Amino acid sequence: MMASVLLRLRASGILDEFANLAVYVARGEARPAYKRAFDAQLAVNTGKPSIG
Repeated sequence: MMASVLLRLRASGILDEFANLAVYVARGEARPAYKRAFDAQLAVNTGKPSIG
């Protein structure tokens, strides 16, 4: 859950200043459950079926 919150900071450059946060977000994004949840939410927002 925190990875998705921290992703909002990516555009601000804050994650670049804190390497430990950037690594934490990368680990979160790499998790299969995160990918499934992201794809499901994207499908809701775009009206397109999720893949997988």
